[in-house]
Amino acid sequence: MEGRSVVVSEDGTENEVVRIGCKFGYPSDLLELGEEIGSGAAAKVYVCRRLRTGEELAVKVINLAKLMLMGDYGSRITESAALPMAAAEEEQQSGNVVLYVVVGIYIALLICIAKVAHARKQRDSAALGKVKAHFSGSYGSFVLMLTTFSTVYSGFTVTGIPDEAFAKGFVSLRWIGATLVIVAGMLLLYPRLRRLAVERSYTSPFDFISDRFGTKRLRVLCAICGVIPMTLYITAQMISFAAMVEGMTLGVLPKWVCMLIFAAMILILETLGGMNSVVFTDVVQSIVMIAAFLTVPFLVGAEWGFLPQMAPADCPYLVHVSPFMPDPYEAPETDCVGPGCLTAGCIDAVKPEFYDFPERSTLCSILFFLVNMLAAPVQPHMLQRAYIARSDFDLRIVIGAMLLAPFIAQPPGIVIGLTKAANDPAWPAIEQKATAFSGLTAQLRLLGPFQYFLVSVMTCSALAAIMSTADSALMGVSSVVSIDILQGALVPSMSTETVVRVGLVSSVFTCAVAFFMGTYLSSDQMGAIIVFQNGMLLQLLPAFGMGLYMSVTERALSAGILVGLLSLILLVIFGNPFDEYVPDINVSAFLNFLTVGLDSLVDIVLPSSRRKQLLELSQIQDVMATSKEPSLVLILLMFLIALVSAPWYGTPGVQEPMFLGIPRWGCIQLASFVLVFGIGVAAVAMWRPPSGAKPEQSPCAVDGVVATSHTETHVPEPVTGLSGVETMEFRK
Repeated sequence: MEGRSVVVSEDGTENEVVRIGCKFGYPSDLLELGEEIGSGAAAKVYVCRRLRTGEELAVKVINLAKLMLMGDYGSRITESAALPMAAAEEEQQSGNVVLYVVVGIYIALLICIAKVAHARKQRDSAALGKVKAHFSGSYGSFVLMLTTFSTVYSGFTVTGIPDEAFAKGFVSLRWIGATLVIVAGMLLLYPRLRRLAVERSYTSPFDFISDRFGTKRLRVLCAICGVIPMTLYITAQMISFAAMVEGMTLGVLPKWVCMLIFAAMILILETLGGMNSVVFTDVVQSIVMIAAFLTVPFLVGAEWGFLPQMAPADCPYLVHVSPFMPDPYEAPETDCVGPGCLTAGCIDAVKPEFYDFPERSTLCSILFFLVNMLAAPVQPHMLQRAYIARSDFDLRIVIGAMLLAPFIAQPPGIVIGLTKAANDPAWPAIEQKATAFSGLTAQLRLLGPFQYFLVSVMTCSALAAIMSTADSALMGVSSVVSIDILQGALVPSMSTETVVRVGLVSSVFTCAVAFFMGTYLSSDQMGAIIVFQNGMLLQLLPAFGMGLYMSVTERALSAGILVGLLSLILLVIFGNPFDEYVPDINVSAFLNFLTVGLDSLVDIVLPSSRRKQLLELSQIQDVMATSKEPSLVLILLMFLIALVSAPWYGTPGVQEPMFLGIPRWGCIQLASFVLVFGIGVAAVAMWRPPSGAKPEQSPCAVDGVVATSHTETHVPEPVTGLSGVETMEFRK
């Protein structure tokens, strides 16, 4: 057994502090006192147990009053009582051993998978060419479903949603609807993009733009609207990763070292295996995240009560705590009596405003938040998921599965935030200041070895969520820079080896920019940057949405993007007069669509010599003639019901009755989301890809991955006018 010394109060009131079953020590490493096993003139020795691991220790309790009577107080207390600061830090670090081991195993597993992906990339290079082998691939429904899941659910799902639930309560239910809106956007865009990608051999996310309109101007504008937001996104993920690891190591690893580790890991993954590394590591990361998502609600409910139990103001977990906390590492007294006491344990008692009908400004926030989710499917790394599907049928299965995903992935984060909100007054001050995720996991790890192990898995899930989206975004940036901008617009004759090499260099440069920005930015400053990021992505909607379904000119789309970007910059710099109700990004997106509409109207009223497009709308319709597409009416209905679910029908500030711990307006919103899910299932069921698109069983298929080629039966004709197509084309 290890030994440890503890000092009790100088007045000698040992019995008030030292009793069997009392807990003491550091908040992250509490110990429970057991029976006395020895005594001396001024001290007693007890058995104690480390709660987190169950390890048995011996603790020496010194009575300072008796020690002072014995003389030589200073030397005795220095020798055997207080632990030096270095020893305290060392003990806290030793308490994190299990966490370090679990995270270490996880990182080692990612590296091993990257090595396997490297071997597969080398094999694919001979069959598909180096560009296809690095930037693309062919994956079955299981692998594609998991890589899409990890791409959609970023670190914000694990850390940001709990914080929003802690601060705003059931407003965070909007995240469930957000994913359903993303799926509606995927149903609108991906069936056509996927079929065109097969027929016309697309590799880069913006190959469709070049193929459809045939100008470098629009392709570069779209590429800029894709690259800059993804660079900002990688910066945000790098800062989140650094904050988590810095806290996990108790500050031993400073922020800049953590960011370097993050950059090195995602660069190694891309360099070794390209898209294979991203996809295969996404599979592992998704499994870790799903395991944590399924475990958290039961773990939290067993300790602090499930939502219906802890929601009422008079729930069984109600306690009254003292508002005074002289030690930030110690929880306040829970037997407080009097008017100054604080309530804890029940949501409605601690945060009654969570059950009020939302204000109009909150309504607008929810509405525009849902609208803005339509931009998610046109992110470069999301577009790649449509291109790398083994078949249209696999993509259809994935989109159908994504309809169910928000009901699995989002509720745990909401539960974490609500649980911290209910119990925050009863937790130590240091954890009240922490994020919802960090505060709750810090409390869980004190409960025992099993809970501590699950906290380690939850921490891995947070790291997995951050890394999975970051490496996907980096791959998207690399593809856009090397194929869309350099080869597609500047150097069409660039060789395949140079394309891959330039992609890797652009990834290094992107990580360097993200590191530089992350060094001078904190998570508190990322809000304005994320607004700008989303605003740029929204500028892509007319090019893809209208380009796939309407006869629109390249001039109109280019003008719309320029107007949208310029207005976004001006709104960020000088302010938005409608900011209370309409965000900057939606004003700029509206101006973009308005510009495209006015230009198209002028083109109809005053016809001019229109440049012939490489891919006319009639050709897109011919390509889709052999498919039965998802009903546009159902897709529109999904979007409209999601918007109508926002709380617009009640009186702001009036407390609503609760059902199963959720306010009535929240129940209506959840019921609407379930209806959207049902309509989405119907839309997916109506989607009938062409029979020739169904893959045959390939002898090279392993775990849903086709190693060497697409197995669709159609042999595409060469695409004239698409830059670099000779080097990117592959045969099926």
